Amino acid sequence: FLIALLAMTMVACNQKYYLGLHLTNLDHLPVKSYKSFLRLVTLPESFDSRNQWPACVHAIRNQQQCGSCWAFAGSEVLSDRFCIASNGAVNVVLSPQYMVSCDTRNYGCNGGYLDREWYSLEEEGTVSDACWPYASGSGSVPSCRSSCVDGSAMKKYKSKANSLSKMYDVESIKMEIMANGPVETGFTVYADFMSYTGGIYEHTWGQQEGGHAVKIVGWGVENGVHYWTIANSWGPYWGENGFFRIKQGNCNVDQFVVAGEAAL
Repeated sequence: FLIALLAMTMVACNQKYYLGLHLTNLDHLPVKSYKSFLRLVTLPESFDSRNQWPACVHAIRNQQQCGSCWAFAGSEVLSDRFCIASNGAVNVVLSPQYMVSCDTRNYGCNGGYLDREWYSLEEEGTVSDACWPYASGSGSVPSCRSSCVDGSAMKKYKSKANSLSKMYDVESIKMEIMANGPVETGFTVYADFMSYTGGIYEHTWGQQEGGHAVKIVGWGVENGVHYWTIANSWGPYWGENGFFRIKQGNCNVDQFVVAGEAAL
């Protein structure tokens, strides 16, 4: 309990460092819709990628005092999708640090954009976390490098070219998760989210603090409230073991869902 309280207090005291997503219109992205297919199937009331692919949904991470949520959420989604698409053959945790330091479309610890990060993942990719572990937790950004920290050659992992798409309707988001794995989304963070410790979050008070990028791993319903299950990047002692649940539609969480496919 004390560890969880300390984690919550640190987040509350350093709010601006724990966010980092610039929320912008995504109307230019192609829309992926499963509506025609969904006429033939019934989606389950609940689904959890952690149960469906337990070896592929990787551990909760911690961006610390750096506005790099965009790099964490994007690299985590692509990491999981490489493992799922390859049936576990490519099971590697990807490096947010490479994205923070080398992605010139975005701004390191000063934030990033959902579409820009995926364009960079298509063109440049990222390396494994073992190649370049996270080093920007204090807010400083090391220069882009051309070899791994141990001097070995970098192997790049990319998103498949032209695979980036957005999903706007809840049923298509769910179908995409079931078919291909977790997806990335952005949402508006309000002050009350900073004191979240568990349960289904729904914004009730407080000013806007900024945008935040996260990884949706599943959904469910509790006492009639439909929610998303989401992996955060504030460490495993925050929220529900690093995860949180949010009411579907709340804080625009359904409006910025994107994902690309793993380039195997």
